[in-house]
Amino acid sequence: FFSRFSRIMAKTLLCAALVAMTCAFTAGADSETCDSKPKTPSSLKLFYFAGKGRGESIRLISSFAGLELEDHRFGDFDEFVKLKESGVLPFGQVPVLQVDGSELLAQTNSILRYLAKLGGIYPSDPLLAAKVDAALDHEIDTFMAPSVATYPARYGVGMDDAQKEAMLGTVGKEVLPRHLGNLEKMLASSKTGWIAGTDQPSPADFAWACRLAQFIPDKVDLFPEAVRKLEGFPGLQAFVEKFFAHPKIKEFYSKQA
Repeated sequence: FFSRFSRIMAKTLLCAALVAMTCAFTAGADSETCDSKPKTPSSLKLFYFAGKGRGESIRLISSFAGLELEDHRFGDFDEFVKLKESGVLPFGQVPVLQVDGSELLAQTNSILRYLAKLGGIYPSDPLLAAKVDAALDHEIDTFMAPSVATYPARYGVGMDDAQKEAMLGTVGKEVLPRHLGNLEKMLASSKTGWIAGTDQPSPADFAWACRLAQFIPDKVDLFPEAVRKLEGFPGLQAFVEKFFAHPKIKEFYSKQA
């Protein structure tokens, strides 16, 4: 009996030792590739046009998070064309963020997430982070139809002028208001006034604030006046006011004046 018991104990101890070695090895590997603290880049450089557009949310979140951003604004459209033709842009478009002078990160919302993580304003809680991501994905869904209606050839959609005008009418009167209504509901369920219910602005708030306060109002040819003024969406109006009244946001624009 004791001999059998000893063999069992020996096997148990061996298994425990192997497990411990495996865990130690994995932890060692993770310390190199999956550090819990994000690596602080030596430089961050934004490539975009002089206007606000899709680059403004990136400028704002960088300033808010205390990250030093070199804001390179093209002198003219030809500068962008040359950069695009050089083949260095990951998807042939901007904004693009250059990290450490070499790595190029594309897509606005991906850049927003990255900068938020660097600045410590991206939720560590998985569920809250998923809500932020959902709001960012909803932003993409919301403005897909206006983009297709405006640039049908880019998306492989064939339509004549009459069809394009009809689609734009539907987008402005039905599609966009429906999506804005969903965002209104999301804000109504927030206890903090921020879209995903975070304690401070998240990447979703930066993306949506710029869309609601800058993109939509400027698109006179796309959206009816009532939509451009966010009439019927008191929650969205309050959110825009809250966002741009934040001291750090006001500080950013005071420096731009």
